[in-house]
Amino acid sequence: QYVESNRSIGVRNASALLVDAQTMRARALVGSADYFDAGIDGQVNGTAAKRSPGSTLKPFIYALALDQGILHPRSMLKDAPTSFGPFSPENFDGRFVGPISAQDALVRSRNVPAVAVSAKLSRPNLYDFLKNAGVSRMASESHYGLALALGGGEVTMAELARLYAMLANGGVMRPLSW
Repeated sequence: QYVESNRSIGVRNASALLVDAQTMRARALVGSADYFDAGIDGQVNGTAAKRSPGSTLKPFIYALALDQGILHPRSMLKDAPTSFGPFSPENFDGRFVGPISAQDALVRSRNVPAVAVSAKLSRPNLYDFLKNAGVSRMASESHYGLALALGGGEVTMAELARLYAMLANGGVMRPLSW
């Protein structure tokens, strides 16, 4: 129904995975909108396909920074044009808001503060965290650089579900049960 109601804006396919965070059991899985539609590669299970996670890794950046004592929720961060070597991230809205608390930067999904925080992480950094969490087929850390903070790598929906369930389970990573 979602695909049909949004077809006019270009939505042609969708995937979904519903996980009970307490039991880690997959309660529902939809790999594509139509298994038999070759036009959308319907036989590709979107929950197992590697995709850019976009901003979905930002909570883990901030959690690592909290754990490492780099910041607290009210720490002030800078959301302004900034270069990290050759990398100059921008925000989705093309604007910068100036000083912003870490909490608001995360809630508002601001890119520059997330990259700045990621750059300050020691070990484990975001790359180490993802590797240790079992994210598969990752290239070398130098391949991603700081772009990893903004979705420069690839994860599956199932891997991302495990990561988010870990937050709900007090930081304990557990495998999915199918």
